[in-house]
Amino acid sequence: MKKWTQSEATTGRSVSPKLINDEIRAQQSSATTIDRTQIPGGWVDDTYITTNAMHQVWRSTGQNAEQTNEADSNVGSAAWISSTIQTAGGGWNTFSNVTLTGFKGGSLFIEWSANVYANNIFAYGLNDGKPGSPNYIAMRILVNGVNIGERRGASLHQTSRIVGSQLMPPGDLSVSFQWRYTSPSQDAASQTSGGDNVPYAHLWNNRWIAIARYR
Repeated sequence: MKKWTQSEATTGRSVSPKLINDEIRAQQSSATTIDRTQIPGGWVDDTYITTNAMHQVWRSTGQNAEQTNEADSNVGSAAWISSTIQTAGGGWNTFSNVTLTGFKGGSLFIEWSANVYANNIFAYGLNDGKPGSPNYIAMRILVNGVNIGERRGASLHQTSRIVGSQLMPPGDLSVSFQWRYTSPSQDAASQTSGGDNVPYAHLWNNRWIAIARYR
């Protein structure tokens, strides 16, 4: 049960000026303990919330959740239309570019997760006994061209997740979600015995969320 008011009997039935401080301390000095009916009219209207929000949230919509940058359709019928040795451009690929509009300046947190396939069958190449070259899908997040989070990522068939946090200036923020596949070993097979290209890297079910905290 909340302790809303403190009272104190004094000489002449006057009220002590310090009681207001007692009441604030009783409420832990928090406006969140005020009942909605006690809030001044219009205090939480849409205009005020938009201008004075303590945080903002942006998230992916679920559309374009599969990477298609290096899609190769010349793969087996049961394989992903994915990156292959034939289509791999090397370096970092941009899965998606988004703009976080209305950023007011403060702390930005971003999380990106995806299902990842990295073909690791040929980790030792065709020459058994050679040093292994396991394949990974690296992931990174750029905000206004600045790297705020990077990890080596997953191998084989896994779920990969990366987070980044950074203090950023006010203004719209440009965010890039990028991935890079480890280069296959020199003697890795590029085609199957049936003539199909070998799938090497794929990302799907990509999801991201960005949270800004201002104060």
